[in-house]
Amino acid sequence: MGSKAGVVALLGAPNAGKSTLFNRLVGTPLAGVTPKPQTTRFLIMGILNHELGQIILMDTPGVIVQPRNAWHEALNRHSQKAARDADAVLYLVSLREVRGGPLSETLYWPEWLSTLQKPLLIGITHADELPVGTREARLSEVSSAGAFLSPRRVLDVSLDRPLDELIQALFEVLPENPPLYSTDEITPQSVRFFVAEIIRKYLYLNLQEELPYGTEVEITTYRETPERDYIAATIYVEKASHKPMVIGREAKMIKKIGTEARKEIEALVGKPVFLDLHVKVAPGWRKSAQRLKYWGYEVH
Repeated sequence: MGSKAGVVALLGAPNAGKSTLFNRLVGTPLAGVTPKPQTTRFLIMGILNHELGQIILMDTPGVIVQPRNAWHEALNRHSQKAARDADAVLYLVSLREVRGGPLSETLYWPEWLSTLQKPLLIGITHADELPVGTREARLSEVSSAGAFLSPRRVLDVSLDRPLDELIQALFEVLPENPPLYSTDEITPQSVRFFVAEIIRKYLYLNLQEELPYGTEVEITTYRETPERDYIAATIYVEKASHKPMVIGREAKMIKKIGTEARKEIEALVGKPVFLDLHVKVAPGWRKSAQRLKYWGYEVH
């Protein structure tokens, strides 16, 4: 058997553990992980190089059961596009969400999942948070509930499980190919893209309640020099009343977000960074197809 290479899309509901598993597989924290859903808004690509070949992993936004606006619909289209473009799909089910009540009421399988006509694996997450007896029973229930999708494998990919079995299973369903990218790369996406992801991560970690969902980040300037990178970014909010909340009293909140983001960006680029953050109002941007398209969302 020759070397294998292909694209695997990680799908699942919000907070199913996609980004955590993605980062574990890639070996680098490329995807922002926070306790809040919808931290991931765009497709994030990471490369797993292995003796068996190369896996291009795509982290995706959580699949939203009942989209409430154009933004939610765009997030769902990102996930569907990733599934269509991939060679295989790994759909994650969190036992954190189904620990109480019948699975028929808590599990959600997107209708289009059964129409993909490509290898599907089911990964179960957060099983390590359950007692041993409950864990085994829930694993069996999820496996039975997803049987109609004819998955190639159903695997426990919780944090206390090694990844070897999952990696082996993914390579089993991928085509024989030479590496699609250089084997010394960890992602084909730009540093500029990940800078915006890092800033968004700290918006989610520092802002309360619904406020972070109404923010978007645009990198307006990225200038590299041998000694230091200069970055200017605009944080957009939906309402004028949200702007002072992001800035904070005496600009303490925006400084905190900037300081935390700058440290992670410096670790990413390996040198000092000057980060200049601005806050502007983009009224109702989550309902604006034009604005969403400009920022790179999947819009009809």
